[in-house]
Amino acid sequence: MIVSAAKRAITDIENNKFLHFISVVTIALSVFIVSAFSLFFNNATDFLDAWRSGVRITAYLNDNVPELQRTELMEKVRNSSGVSAIQFISKDDAYNDLHEKIGQQSSLLDGLDKNPLPDSIEITLADSYRQIEDIEKLAKKIRELPHVEDVEYAQKWLYRFNGIYNLFKVTGMVLVSIFFIATFLIIANTIRLIMYSRREEIEIIRIIGADEAFIKYPLFFEAMAQGFLGGVAGILMLYLSFMLTVPNFAPDMVFSFFEIRFISVKFSLAIVSGSMMIGWIGCFFSIRKFLKL
Repeated sequence: MIVSAAKRAITDIENNKFLHFISVVTIALSVFIVSAFSLFFNNATDFLDAWRSGVRITAYLNDNVPELQRTELMEKVRNSSGVSAIQFISKDDAYNDLHEKIGQQSSLLDGLDKNPLPDSIEITLADSYRQIEDIEKLAKKIRELPHVEDVEYAQKWLYRFNGIYNLFKVTGMVLVSIFFIATFLIIANTIRLIMYSRREEIEIIRIIGADEAFIKYPLFFEAMAQGFLGGVAGILMLYLSFMLTVPNFAPDMVFSFFEIRFISVKFSLAIVSGSMMIGWIGCFFSIRKFLKL
């Protein structure tokens, strides 16, 4: 039964090549867009996690803090929740580091009467402290300690990137829903058009005694084949775009802590399986008007 249904499905696909081709192309485009958003989410999440792991809180101290009070301050910071390690950076060390970083433009510092940089404490966060809210609470707590003049931790960049990430997340969820419905309707209408074109044939084979399974199984094969081919084509389109785009982007030169990666094989298989399932559901709702399932 299954082999016979598959053969009749292949024959029907050959007889309606253009209709099936348009359906497969549309499904492939839908899968491509949905997969592209999934690719962005995966890498954006990895990027945000990697960036958060590299975030340091820098506490700038007041001028001329006595060594004893500075030691007490550093002990309080070290014992704070979320702090993994701390490092004291004197104003002289900070000045020398700045002098080396600006290189040929270091002559701009020669006109300064005194070192304008303050002493500071660089705070490394624990692995459990990666959420913006946690970082903000810790920074606020450190800012309220005595002899701390200001605190810096790339707040604006974290909020901006997190906002962009959330915007794309909501947009992606909406688009996934839209393309799910679109794919469902495309397959359902394709099967419906095939059945309309074969309605006389279907009536004849029902009159001569063909059961409903004989009629519906090839249609299910066709719908699932459309979902499979469209899903595979969409993934291949995304992979080709990925291979053509990522090497030119050269992320290692910009973000040495982050590597862009393609969606996993399991996720790709899940997308193709989901596309086939949508095909089956679309076929089911399409032929229920013609047959009693």
